[in-house]
Amino acid sequence: MTKDEFKQLKVGDRVTHPAFIGFLTIAHIEESYDYTTSPPMRWTDAITTDTGNRLKIGDERDVYLLRKL
Repeated sequence: MTKDEFKQLKVGDRVTHPAFIGFLTIAHIEESYDYTTSPPMRWTDAITTDTGNRLKIGDERDVYLLRKL
C-alpha cells in the first residue's frame, strides 16, 4: 500500500499484513492535518487494529506490506 492509500484508511476498513494470520479490522485511527490547504485536509497518521496492533505512516516497510480488502 502506498502512503497516499494509507492516508485514506477509515475505522471499519479491513486489511491484511503478512506478519499476522487472518484479516484485521481497523478499530481506531489517529488523524493529522495538512494546513497548506484551505480548509485544512485531514488524513490518517496511524491505525490501531482490533487485535491491538498499531501502525504509523512512518513505518514505511510495514505500510508497503499492508493490503486493504
